[in-house]
Amino acid sequence: MTQRIIKNYKIATKYPEIKSLIPHVQKSADSQRSALGFLASSVYEEYARNERLYVLVNDLPDGRIYAGHLLFDMRYPRATIRQMFVDPEHRRGGLATLLLDHLRDILTSFGFTSIYARVALDLLDSNKFWERQRFYIQRQEKGGVTKNRKILVRCHELESPQLFPTSGISSENPLGLTFTPSDIVPLYLLDLNVLFDLAGPRRKRHDNALSIFQAERMNFCRLAISTEIREELKRTRLVEKTDPMEGFIDIFPSFPLVKPKETTQLINELSSIVFPHKQKDSFSSNDWSDLSHVATAIQHDLAGLITNDAAILSSAPQIKIKYGIEIISTAAFELNDVPPRNKSSHYTSNNSTLNLLEIKRENDPEVHKLLSTLRLTGSTIASGWIPTVEQEKIAMRRAVWDQNELIGYLTWSSRSTSGATTARLAVDEKNPHALHAARILLIYLLEQLLPHGPTQVNLELPTHQSHSREIAVGFGFKGTSSMHCLTKLVLGQVITQKNWSHTKDTLFMKSGLKLPAKPPTFSKEEQYIQILTPSGNREHVSLEILESSLSPALFCLPGRPAVITPVQRSFSEPLLGHSLQGSFLPFSTASLFQDRHYVSSSNTLKHFKTGTLIFFYESTKQKGRCELVAIARVRQAYLKPTESLDNKTLEQSVLDTESLSSIGKSKMKTITVFDNIFPLPNPVPLKFLQEIGCGKPTDLITTKPITNYQLEKILQQAFQK
Repeated sequence: MTQRIIKNYKIATKYPEIKSLIPHVQKSADSQRSALGFLASSVYEEYARNERLYVLVNDLPDGRIYAGHLLFDMRYPRATIRQMFVDPEHRRGGLATLLLDHLRDILTSFGFTSIYARVALDLLDSNKFWERQRFYIQRQEKGGVTKNRKILVRCHELESPQLFPTSGISSENPLGLTFTPSDIVPLYLLDLNVLFDLAGPRRKRHDNALSIFQAERMNFCRLAISTEIREELKRTRLVEKTDPMEGFIDIFPSFPLVKPKETTQLINELSSIVFPHKQKDSFSSNDWSDLSHVATAIQHDLAGLITNDAAILSSAPQIKIKYGIEIISTAAFELNDVPPRNKSSHYTSNNSTLNLLEIKRENDPEVHKLLSTLRLTGSTIASGWIPTVEQEKIAMRRAVWDQNELIGYLTWSSRSTSGATTARLAVDEKNPHALHAARILLIYLLEQLLPHGPTQVNLELPTHQSHSREIAVGFGFKGTSSMHCLTKLVLGQVITQKNWSHTKDTLFMKSGLKLPAKPPTFSKEEQYIQILTPSGNREHVSLEILESSLSPALFCLPGRPAVITPVQRSFSEPLLGHSLQGSFLPFSTASLFQDRHYVSSSNTLKHFKTGTLIFFYESTKQKGRCELVAIARVRQAYLKPTESLDNKTLEQSVLDTESLSSIGKSKMKTITVFDNIFPLPNPVPLKFLQEIGCGKPTDLITTKPITNYQLEKILQQAFQK
């Protein structure tokens, strides 16, 4: 990356070139302890070695001198500035901006979403500087007890999430998915019968048609007509009679058929798909009209066509594969039958309890207040964030409450037959539990989408939602060309040899992404899988990236290493969330995280290699079920001294310092980070494990690997229908 240079100044970032300057960095920082705090010399040395210390130097004829520095932390997808300083003799020349711009460029290239800086309220000049650098005040916190200061937590949102390319493999788009601004609010053509269904209250599909127009009012879609509809109305109206529908359709944008020669060829191709057993000379005027509607949507690259014509709808999968447009019915935007979770509670690390609740009509004033605080206009709120009574059947809503305070809100559309849904998320980032609220709502959203197979989720956010963006990126969402929208393809499935073909075909139909015809055999952790992108390019993507990009998803490839590991009943449900009965008690802090931690003895480390599949066995202790209850993926595993495991370190597990001894008294523990958790639809009982040779008492008291044969048998039993 080319570095911008001012006069003779340069930014040094590599340890060899800044090693000799570290004493100057420390001396300057110590002279400004009131603003920069105190750090030991070993800290500067560590940051320099890890390239987290940038030093501004002035190259003069007689040597290089120190002019300033920037010290920061990086934890994807955010960075935090610990110290920022320019020597007084070198100020007023834009050097501080030079340092910051270099950091911004580096972080943007790595796909980071935001930079934070903590600035004391009484440092007026510093606050003016950060304000000029577009670091907005996210929240206010108490400082240390000694000085009793107020600290402004400032945040700068980087542009990297808005760099989602329209095609091609990149770090922002690892699967080469195509995505344009029109995909955020898709535009569909209407056929004439849908308009008649809307206008006729007594028509059978009136309510379905009404939901389509309510979806448009909620900004989940846009509607248009083809110019062919005007011709249809002229053909069907009575002589010398005025048809009110002709005036009604004027409110819609219209699209004509173009390029007559190409149109004829296109309609002929469509006729062989839609009416394969019908002779063209027997086509009715309505048949030709239906084909014209589809052709118009294809020519103008629209999202698709809304119709109730049986022949067109039955041809939808073929049309989707060949031309990339959706053919959906008027029932597409009605809510799926998703069993609501009326209430769930979640503990936080500071013993607070956050409640996830369904939004009722009486909660609308609080929702409106939150959204207004986040600078959403009244028209924006009314047109997409708070549904009317009539629109409630096309939009679901949940919120997170901190006691009586609403701190997070989520609304999302039903999943249309096209496999896409629009979600809108807003969080009060001034609240100290904002990160947790965003996690709870996004985890819940993804849970609701799991049963429906591949789904494209478009997530809209208000401005200044850095916490929500950071959490969403961690869940696999990527940026788009829209400033306030992220997107993600959710597979929501455990893929086995048995369901590979069906899943592959469904994924291709919904997204254009094509997997190999047969599941490849697992070879190593860094294995690459060949895919065909929607643009037709053949690419190779690592198994880890493929699963993470489609998460929640697990690819149970033949030969993939797998283990069975025990978990006690009192720990299994809060860690894995597999119980169908639910709980009246708040969920543990582990429920707030996508990556969770399994703590075990040090001698199990060798079994938890990155990419290994874990089957969790609820043991016989505490009257456990004696069966496999869930499957997940190992992200990483490492050893940690037991004495260093405090409650903060353990919050992503279900243990605390008091319960840690219940899993053994060894001085070292294995911490296994795992994700993509799927409760088994058919828990696998001990008797079955014994039949396939992995159910002996000595097998299930600690972590044990299983063979490929045993893996396949367990998958067949767990996922049989």
